[in-house]
Amino acid sequence: MRNKPVTGYDVARRAGVSQSTVSRALRDDPRVIKETRDHIQALAKEMGYVPHVTARSLITRRSSTIGVVTGDLRNPSFPVLANTLQDRFARDDYRVLLLSDREGPTGTVDKDLEALRGGLVDGVVYISARLDSPVVSEMLDWRMPLVILSRDVDSAQAGRVDRVTSDNIGGGRLVAQHLVDLGHRRIELISGPADNPSIKLRETGFRDELARLRADLDETLVYRGEVDAKTGLDGGLRLLGRSDRPIALFCATDYVAFGTLDAAKRLGLAVPNDVSVVGYNDLDLAGWSIFDLATVRQPLEEMALAAAELLLARIDGAAGTPVHRAFGVEWVGRGSAGPCPDGV
Repeated sequence: MRNKPVTGYDVARRAGVSQSTVSRALRDDPRVIKETRDHIQALAKEMGYVPHVTARSLITRRSSTIGVVTGDLRNPSFPVLANTLQDRFARDDYRVLLLSDREGPTGTVDKDLEALRGGLVDGVVYISARLDSPVVSEMLDWRMPLVILSRDVDSAQAGRVDRVTSDNIGGGRLVAQHLVDLGHRRIELISGPADNPSIKLRETGFRDELARLRADLDETLVYRGEVDAKTGLDGGLRLLGRSDRPIALFCATDYVAFGTLDAAKRLGLAVPNDVSVVGYNDLDLAGWSIFDLATVRQPLEEMALAAAELLLARIDGAAGTPVHRAFGVEWVGRGSAGPCPDGV
């Protein structure tokens, strides 16, 4: 049995051609005639040849790897974005290195920053919602190709980095409009951190539209937590367990709303007859009959594709000043939001 990996030299010797011809043939270079290319590629596969990534990187000065920095992958929106990014980057022969930006002892991205700077990746797509992460500021200072996806940044960073978002203010307005159109006036909010840029914009649209429609939010009944299902569960149990409970709840994401639907069930409340619940994102799970969640659709896959194109252009030096791609959103009416009960 062979202990050493098969090299390009081995393939060249077996094929009776030069090593440079093998290299070109394996890159599908048209300067090598098709018959020779096919023969060399078949021979390389038969011999178990695998390109040496490190050697190629030394030649090209690129790692052919993209870093995708995410938050907690239990949040169903992150895998949607990461999978779409991986598929798009693979078309240009880039691998994806997935890095966690979770807080606490299991988070590793702080330790990985130096490796990112040292050539581990050619660029980074950042989709974490973590507010105190050093990744964005560090990457900007190092002039690393970077795109922020599905979250916004503060005004100080806005002009320095490519970013892809959706119309969070418009989405919040849509929720308020549709709930008021259904006759609701006792509407409350279960949300994420107040300083999360995307959440903040979403809430701004929601609050402004409620005020315009004269259905103001009772600030004493707003519940906040992390962007996860537990926040929806805890907030739902607290707000829906009150004697003056809300009749409609806007949850800042679908992930939060899933927990709120569970809270309503635990309290014996029927959705939407007793309480309407609305989410945000339109994840695949939201359309399942068990949830049937009314929500606002963000085009997550289209946003991920746009982010990938921006990053590839930035890596290739084909991009100019940083841009902001903002995608539209739309209301998705489903069974979890219904008319306000009679007499309320």
